[in-house]
Parts: sequence; structure tokens; C-alpha cells
Amino acid sequence: MSEVITINTTEGIFKEEVIEPYKLLDENHPFLKQPIPEYKSILPSTPMDVLVKRLKMTMKLYGGIGLSANQCGVQSRVFVLGVDDFFIACINPKVIDQSPNLVKENEGCLSFPGLFLNIERPEWIDVEYTEPSGDVVCARLDGITAKCYLHELDHMNGVRFVDHVGPATLNVARRKQQKLIKKVVRKKK
Repeated sequence: MSEVITINTTEGIFKEEVIEPYKLLDENHPFLKQPIPEYKSILPSTPMDVLVKRLKMTMKLYGGIGLSANQCGVQSRVFVLGVDDFFIACINPKVIDQSPNLVKENEGCLSFPGLFLNIERPEWIDVEYTEPSGDVVCARLDGITAKCYLHELDHMNGVRFVDHVGPATLNVARRKQQKLIKKVVRKKK
């Protein structure tokens, strides 16, 4: 009499999960107006890695330089910033200090396609955030990186960039947005 031995050839084989980009919430979604609570403890984990990869992928897909998790309907106090070789993921971001000098520059937002507003922001900021690895980073940011950090931090706090301007300024920008959208639609035809 002989024995039949069955061997499971798939056991222990790691199949890489397919990571897809998120869909962006539109500007009127109520989730964008809600502050996101801080993480109590951050441990390096696959779910955080996957979240950061998906945010980065989504940001690049839509041509952005920053993206907050709540713009994708994810209630996590996390955002990503970056272009080309520069990339950071910020968990529980904070501003520790800021320049008394303010600079007004044009800003856009992936949740508000084609809308651009002149927003006043500090020249530089001292920040603290946690990386997905669990390391705490303290840094001084200036220029576009500081503005982007503050823009994404606003999202975490339930503040949309349109909340920084008055109704007259917003109306003028909305008219320009509509012209830009019509121009893009015409080019696609």
C-alpha cells in the first residue's frame, strides 16, 4: 500500500497586491470641510505603506504636487508632497513656527480643477511630521514646498483653499475657471 502526499505549492508565496489610484472627491463633498483627528500611535505597517503609495500614484495621475488623504475620502491625517526625485509623506503634520513675512502666490487644488487663486502664505515654516517608518522629522520649508505643505495641512483641518478669499475674488476666479474648462473641452474634440 502506498501513501499519497499532497503538497500545497502556493503556501508561503507572497502575491503583490495591485495598487490603484484613488478617485478624488469634488469640491462640494462635505468630507473636505471636516477636520481629521491625529493618529494616536503610528507603527510602520503595510496599510500605511499602501495608503502612501496610492496617494502618490493619485497625485501623479492628476498632475499635482500635493495630495491629502481626505481629498480621496480617506479619514487619515496623512498627505504626500513631491515632484520628480523629491517626495515626502507626512503623518500628523504640524507647523511649529512661521515667517512673519507673507507672500501672495497663485495656488490650485486637485479637488477644484482649473481654479486658481492668489493665496497669502508665510515665506517659510518650521514643521514637524512623522514619516511612515515612524521617524519624526523637524524641518524648515520655504517656497513652493512650504505653500504646498500649508495647503495640504489646511485640508487636514477642514479648510479648503477657497476659504482664504472673499466672494468677489472667488467669482472672478470661477469665471476664469469656466473659460479654461471650455478651452480644454474644445481641444479634446
